[in-house]
Amino acid sequence: MDPVLSVASTSVGVISPSTAHTLSFIFTTSYVGSLYLSQILFSSSPTKSRSASPKVQDGNPPVIPPIDDIQVNGETGIERGPKRGSRDHPETIKRRMTAVTISTSLSLAGVYLTINNISQKPLLSLGTGSGLGQSMTVLGLRLPTFKAGLWGLVGPWVLAPILVTGPLLAMFLDGELPIIGNRYHGESVTQRIGRGWRELGLIELRNYGVGPITEELVFRSTILSVSILGGLSFKSLVFGTPLWFGIAHAHHALETFRKQGSTKQAAIQAVLGCLFQLSYTTLFGWFASYLFLRAGSVIPPLTSHIFCNVMGIYLPSTAIHRHQEKKALIWGSYIAGIIGFIWGVRKI
Repeated sequence: MDPVLSVASTSVGVISPSTAHTLSFIFTTSYVGSLYLSQILFSSSPTKSRSASPKVQDGNPPVIPPIDDIQVNGETGIERGPKRGSRDHPETIKRRMTAVTISTSLSLAGVYLTINNISQKPLLSLGTGSGLGQSMTVLGLRLPTFKAGLWGLVGPWVLAPILVTGPLLAMFLDGELPIIGNRYHGESVTQRIGRGWRELGLIELRNYGVGPITEELVFRSTILSVSILGGLSFKSLVFGTPLWFGIAHAHHALETFRKQGSTKQAAIQAVLGCLFQLSYTTLFGWFASYLFLRAGSVIPPLTSHIFCNVMGIYLPSTAIHRHQEKKALIWGSYIAGIIGFIWGVRKI
């Protein structure tokens, strides 16, 4: 663990492990609960029906303004896009981003109040005087601390790209590398980046901005900080606390069940999808927690989180199906990425 996060021996267990678990439960449920409460607390006033035909002025048809990411059939008023109330509908995204921002702020405040309440005890070996300073430190809201040497400086930032060497190769073969892929004929890399920036919308803001930032602040900063104050072991911090992160994604099963028609088959798909998501979010949580504890900062796991969201999941079977003549190269890149990642983790 980074020395700055080390709790002084007299302060280990300043809160009990059960209190740490209770606070972690509160932080998790408040985050997930805010997603659903947002539909009630931040509901907008009902909009007028779009089924009525707009009036014609001066013999010319009126201009119908765009409605965020929703396309509307001018004759029937039927929305052709994410259904209202679904997670990708613009109104849902806006409400949920507002809700999780508030929830995250309250969780951070909860850690500050916890630390400030016991600030008469020497919490951190760094020994800052104020509860705010101690809170910022244990929450990892500071620049990371690196080991000496080139790898100590570079390693925390490149471990995630090393791990996905295989998917990066597959996307390169597809011509779909993130940010610079999918270029038009004659379009330069600079022009492609500019076009991508202009095309950013609410979904991208959620997936690559608000989502990763709030999740890392809650599931890394706040949960790890109270777990450190609760005296949990290093192994528990790395392998135990990410379970909260995995469980927090289980609610997607309900949305999948509803989206697929609430049938028996939909239930099976929802459960299988939930188990898969629980697995890879927990695995990423192990890595992110270890990175947080080694660097003493939430910044490296946050950048890794954003990068992984950009990459998504690209299975080797999919890559081989698309590029059968490069089967050995694809398998080799996937295996090399895993080996390089394991080696790199041990060195940071």
